[in-house]
Amino acid sequence: MSGKTKVLDFVGDRCGDNCFEAIVEVDTVENTTRLWSKNSSWPDGLVPEAGASVHIESGWNMTFDMEESPIYELVRINGYLAFLPGANLTFNAKHIFIRAGELHVGTKENPHNATAIIKLHGEKDSSAIVYDGAVEAGNKVLANYNVLKMFGMPRENKMSRLTAPATKGSSSISVETGLDWVAGDRIVLLPTSYTRHQKDDVFIESYDNVTGALTINSTLQHYHWGQAESTAADYNGVDVRGEVALLTRNVKVVGEDVESWGGHILVGDTVELDGETLTMRSGHMILDHVEVHNASQIDT
Repeated sequence: MSGKTKVLDFVGDRCGDNCFEAIVEVDTVENTTRLWSKNSSWPDGLVPEAGASVHIESGWNMTFDMEESPIYELVRINGYLAFLPGANLTFNAKHIFIRAGELHVGTKENPHNATAIIKLHGEKDSSAIVYDGAVEAGNKVLANYNVLKMFGMPRENKMSRLTAPATKGSSSISVETGLDWVAGDRIVLLPTSYTRHQKDDVFIESYDNVTGALTINSTLQHYHWGQAESTAADYNGVDVRGEVALLTRNVKVVGEDVESWGGHILVGDTVELDGETLTMRSGHMILDHVEVHNASQIDT
């Protein structure tokens, strides 16, 4: 060793105003529909492949119609993008950026009646994007500065009560009768003790809507109290029987399950500057009967 000290300076680069084009001219949405799966829908005559950066340009009227898309690096939405009604669809991407456009899955009047999944991919050290000079949205993200609306099919019974005690180690429970729950639905048994962590997150294997008998895919890790009749008369109108909540919905935003690093949904406002021109963008989101799963990151 020479005993000399070396000093290294690391300088990070970031966008001055915006990481993408300086300004987006918002055009009237075209009357004809472009199908995502058709080569003719794209300027270069080819459907985007895995790893591509995809741009839904202003004025486009694009319909996503693929049962399973490849994993795109970045999808920019400056036009209109809707999921094909009535179809089972999975849209895979690392970054989705709704800037001046709109993304729709179903409508309030006609919710999507099949399975629609937006799946976000990436790891902790995956590349991140600074969307403008103020917002660092990170990676594995669905970022919205304009319009995002997703409507899933309503579930009639979003919660039930335990009609008998559910014991630790059991693979069956008793809930109310007449529910619209089916095999494969995900449910959570909420704590009935003083410890808030004593919940059980399981999947239904079978449910008898006549008797209320329900079997699950694993054994319970905790005890949950229940009884046949409500306790409301004894506790000033409060039913203290264990709650069982339904988590499953047919429209989902899902983070790829890797390294305990979930997806990220960002809705925000920003001001874009192009010379002396200021453009205000305000994010607006409606998620109605939508399941969000594996969507949390450290410090968010």
